[in-house]
Parts: sequence; structure tokens; C-alpha cells
Amino acid sequence: MRIHPEAMPPLLRGLGTALILLVSAAVIVAERGAQRDAAARAAAVEVARIAEAAQPSPGADRADRADLAALVDELRLLRLQLARDELSDEVFENAWFQVLGLFGTGLIAASFLLEARRKARPPTGAGSADPGT
Repeated sequence: MRIHPEAMPPLLRGLGTALILLVSAAVIVAERGAQRDAAARAAAVEVARIAEAAQPSPGADRADRADLAALVDELRLLRLQLARDELSDEVFENAWFQVLGLFGTGLIAASFLLEARRKARPPTGAGSADPGT
């Protein structure tokens, strides 16, 4: 099968955009799974740390209680920092943004591929005779 030279640029753009679409979808799926795993690990570490800090030692005194209070305050500050995502993170992690981005990329790829298909077909009809023949 021979590809018409005029069809080659839109065909390559369509294939490239389709590749971007597939890679983007794979990255989104992998990132969502990694985020769930990281959140679960962080929660387990946090619970273990709090449980360890909350166990009083036999000679617990005021300094140990002050250390525990400082640890609890630090943990609260850490939670506040984690809860305060930046706007760009919220936008890029938004499922609607991801779905619409994939849909838009799919439309672009489809338009390039349709253009390549249209240019690859020889013109038909009475006015399509090659003037050089």
C-alpha cells in the first residue's frame, strides 16, 4: 500500500497525537494507583508514629510530656500542609479535567487521521482528471 505524499503529514500528526493520548491515559491510571498506595503507606506510618509517641515510658516526666505535645503539634501542622493543595494540583488531579483532556486529544488525533485518509484517496468525479495526462 502506497501512501499519497500529501497524506503523510496529517497521518504522522494523527499517529503522534494518538500516541500522546495513549501515554496520557496510561500515566493517569498509574498515577492514581500510586497516589492511593502512597496515601495508605503514609497513614500507616503516621498511626505507628503516634502510637509509639503515646506510649508512656516508666519514668515519664514533664519533659516527655512536653516532647509528646510538641510531636502532636508538629503532626497537626503537617496535616494542615498536606491538606492545603495548590490550585494547579487540584486542577490537574480533577477527573473532569483528565477526561476532557483525553477526549480533546482524541478529537485532535481523529481529525488528523481523517484528513490523512481524505488526502490519501484519489479524487473522483469528472473534474478530477489529471491535467498532465
